[in-house]
Amino acid sequence: MSWLISAALISCLLGGLIWKGYQLSRQPWNLPLQGIVGFLAFALIGRILRDVVGDASLVRGGPVWSAVAWHAPTSAAVFSLLFFFDAATLPRHVAKRRTHRNLAVLVTAELVMIGAAASAPAPRSVPHMSVIYFAANLFMGCALAACAVSALRYARQAERRLSMGLRVAAVGFVLVAVTSGIFAAIDVEYWFTGTLFMDIIGMNGTLSFIGIVAIVVGLLYPAARMRLTAIRIWWRQRRAYQALGPLWTALHHAFPEDEFLRASTTPWDSLRVWEVHRRYYRRMIECRDGLVRISPRVAKLREDHPANTPLSDLIAEALQDSPDDHGQQQRAIPLAIPDTNSAHDEVDELVALSRAFAARHSAISGRAA
Repeated sequence: MSWLISAALISCLLGGLIWKGYQLSRQPWNLPLQGIVGFLAFALIGRILRDVVGDASLVRGGPVWSAVAWHAPTSAAVFSLLFFFDAATLPRHVAKRRTHRNLAVLVTAELVMIGAAASAPAPRSVPHMSVIYFAANLFMGCALAACAVSALRYARQAERRLSMGLRVAAVGFVLVAVTSGIFAAIDVEYWFTGTLFMDIIGMNGTLSFIGIVAIVVGLLYPAARMRLTAIRIWWRQRRAYQALGPLWTALHHAFPEDEFLRASTTPWDSLRVWEVHRRYYRRMIECRDGLVRISPRVAKLREDHPANTPLSDLIAEALQDSPDDHGQQQRAIPLAIPDTNSAHDEVDELVALSRAFAARHSAISGRAA
């Protein structure tokens, strides 16, 4: 079970690091984003080192350097979180002063850990291991408690989506801060009595894992929510672009001069978010321009057809005329216009017309066959 938890945590941290690292490469001056990337990077290093260097057990007293190897980057990850909140919520000069202070505390805690490991008479030493664990847990407990306070303060002034993520992260900070404090108390108890309460340690470790996951999810939630929204828009626009194909093809054949100039394209353009967005609006506008051009002829045909004649039939008949006939009556009339001013409703009208146009063409082709 432990390997599964470790793999899940590493996957979560690695995915977040790749995502936020890419964003940082485009905004290297963004200080809060630097803090997030630092947190994910140091937390990932600490988690991997914990699995690689060996089991630094407090009961067996070592290996002492293994404990330092993963406690040091994990403490640096917590420091990065403090930097994130300070950079995001405080004036630059105040954030700089607090960062220097927090860095001094971090260096002190890590020097204590390194000193305890260096002074150990053997690779395994229970007293020296207790000092390493106590220094790390005390620093992380205090730092994460400060992160929880900062996250809640930041959430009160943030927009709804970011506020939700910060509140989830604050819950995670509180959980990990409390468990770190309990671990520090266990370290002191073990120093004096040489006994450990394994049931408490197991439950505390589970709560700590839940808290870490809540922190990562909370910090990534706003960006993930935005990305999911972008994917939904991309999917809807791509489907609408394809659905407008029959109507656009017929209008383009009649009015090829109305087509916008096309930029150079690649096979990937049909999937890229921005390219799908651009093609979607271009096709919608070209369809609307074509309907404006054909509308005078449609208006004339309406006078000679029953009132319930489908618009797709009138447009198809109008398009059968020669191009010179399209401009005989210059006054345009609205075609496929929704009752609202919503752009989505307008696209829905065009899509419905295009599908009716395609169905009519399929029916005629079937009868001809």
